[in-house]
Amino acid sequence: MGDAASLYSSAPMQVLLAREMAALAPILSGAYGNYGLILRPRHGGATVPPHLLGNIVEIDIDENGCLAGDVRCVPWQLPFASQSFNVLIVQHALERIEHIDDCAAEFARVLAPEGIVLMLGFNPFGTWRPWLLRRERDLRLRSARVCEAQLAREQIDTLQIRFPGLLWPRAEAAVRPERSIHTALARFGSSWLLIARKRRSTLTPMRLRAASRGGARAPQLAPGAHRNRA
Repeated sequence: MGDAASLYSSAPMQVLLAREMAALAPILSGAYGNYGLILRPRHGGATVPPHLLGNIVEIDIDENGCLAGDVRCVPWQLPFASQSFNVLIVQHALERIEHIDDCAAEFARVLAPEGIVLMLGFNPFGTWRPWLLRRERDLRLRSARVCEAQLAREQIDTLQIRFPGLLWPRAEAAVRPERSIHTALARFGSSWLLIARKRRSTLTPMRLRAASRGGARAPQLAPGAHRNRA
């Protein structure tokens, strides 16, 4: 059994990670705001596509499921203020975490209302499964539907699930973005992409009743005020 460093630094994995980031480019091209957050495995970095965000905070997840990089923490205690990020990218980070329910709650906390979640995971039913588990047996492979249910509990609604990966591990130096898997086979490929959005705040201002003309001319004191004047 290999380790995380050898898995994510392997040629097929580097090709896959770059391809996944290329699939995010059309989405991120229209993303804007002050801050974005990206979580991904150590040794698995790929260039983030162009975007309109002011700053990107990058955090790596290590072999023990802890976060390092710009900050060091555990995934369920992110050291950021609530509603800090307009975009959250999670690229193969949850496969290293045993319990994702607390992580989903923390993602919802730091994500701004109507903020976008772009989550990538290995397909547990895909053709890459034997190759992945031969290199690291401790990977926790979860389907997009499992993550969709976790996010829904935190008021984050899935908009679309795509399959941007490759059908087989390949060590090519580059894979053209336009070379995609046939639609019928895509769901059996290497990975899935979940696109979701956090709901707006459910708190809405109360509508006040229009005051009558007489009341507007002579506003009534509250009962307590009458008692204080007595």
